[in-house]
Amino acid sequence: MDYRLVPCGCWLLPLLGLALFPFPPVHTADVTMADAAHQEFARRLALFSINVYGKLSGQKPGENIVFSPFSIQTCAAMARLGAENETATQLDQGLGLASSDPEQIAHSFHQVLAAYQDSQILRIANKIFVMDGYQLRQEFDQLLSKQFLSAAQSVDFSKNVQAAATINNWVEQRTNHLIKDLVPADVLNSESRLVLVNAIHFKGTWQHQFAKHLTRPDTFHLDGERTVQVPMMSLKERFRYADLPALDAMALELPYKDSDLSMLIVLPNTKTGLPALEEKLRLTTLSQITQSLYETKVALKLPRFKAEFQVELSEVFQKLGMSRMFSDQAEFGKMLQSPEPLKVSAIIHKAFIEVNEEGTEAAAATGMVMCYASMLTFEPQPVQFHVQHPFNYYIINKDSTILFAGRINKF
Repeated sequence: MDYRLVPCGCWLLPLLGLALFPFPPVHTADVTMADAAHQEFARRLALFSINVYGKLSGQKPGENIVFSPFSIQTCAAMARLGAENETATQLDQGLGLASSDPEQIAHSFHQVLAAYQDSQILRIANKIFVMDGYQLRQEFDQLLSKQFLSAAQSVDFSKNVQAAATINNWVEQRTNHLIKDLVPADVLNSESRLVLVNAIHFKGTWQHQFAKHLTRPDTFHLDGERTVQVPMMSLKERFRYADLPALDAMALELPYKDSDLSMLIVLPNTKTGLPALEEKLRLTTLSQITQSLYETKVALKLPRFKAEFQVELSEVFQKLGMSRMFSDQAEFGKMLQSPEPLKVSAIIHKAFIEVNEEGTEAAAATGMVMCYASMLTFEPQPVQFHVQHPFNYYIINKDSTILFAGRINKF
């Protein structure tokens, strides 16, 4: 199967670049070891997000994008726990993991997963489906169940239509029916051994909701010449805002009620400034932007929007230096009790986002198929923050961990 023909979906903006950026200055007295670990995890996830976004942006020029870097990285990290030698090294580097020790890797993800285990607005679920008659190695199984909160389930992949339905029903239930048909039946067969899945669903209500009666048609500039009428929401309120002259852009944080989560919008100063902004974001950490924010009165205009995206990520992973996992030389000897060689045959990601007057609903899922390897206070006037041309957006937590990222280019 030519996986590049799998229909593509949308993702929320990741960042772009390969260099490791230094942490913005932090006062060590204020930061505990746990805080530092959370911030380091967020920083590395942002770098991975930048890299993936760069590849997706190249594949889909001009398209709206929405994706979950956290979902993709979590799914691949589960596979990393079963990898060895060069395959493990490539995954450590390509995913930007802070450690090469499986216990430490699992613990770093557990910190995020556990933080939202009882959340009413953010639900994250992991699952591993195993071919009937095959057993997971004990160490691999324990790391997945204890740290990734992931239970194993036996499935007969040779009955590919039924197996795909089992996996897809699980994903659909955990994403409020937003992500359907994640795994096509034709990527499964009697040679399939494992399918690793991550699903994430977010439904947040704005701390400051938009009044529906103020939403009216307004102009959105697709580029320097073309425009389209969109439903534009309006609100005057105090928000955290930053003018970012180095990026020729500005940023605004829209917090969600009863959580540490928010949407960060990064808006170029010019109608056609998004490509230049994305290039500069390769050298800017998200935490540098969030640390520049200050509270002020803002006159906000934001379009209602909805986007979805699906993509097969094998090519992206290979371009990021993780190629061995797809070859007959892949080393995943820590997964199954039987000494059977395994390789990855597909990595499928789907994501969805909807932003309206009440808040935001977003969902994403990533599935990895493994097969037998023979194959200031002064504010005279409100700041004008009018989102009337292409922009980037992220859903992040207080540590700037990117749960979703994307861009809106068109309506």
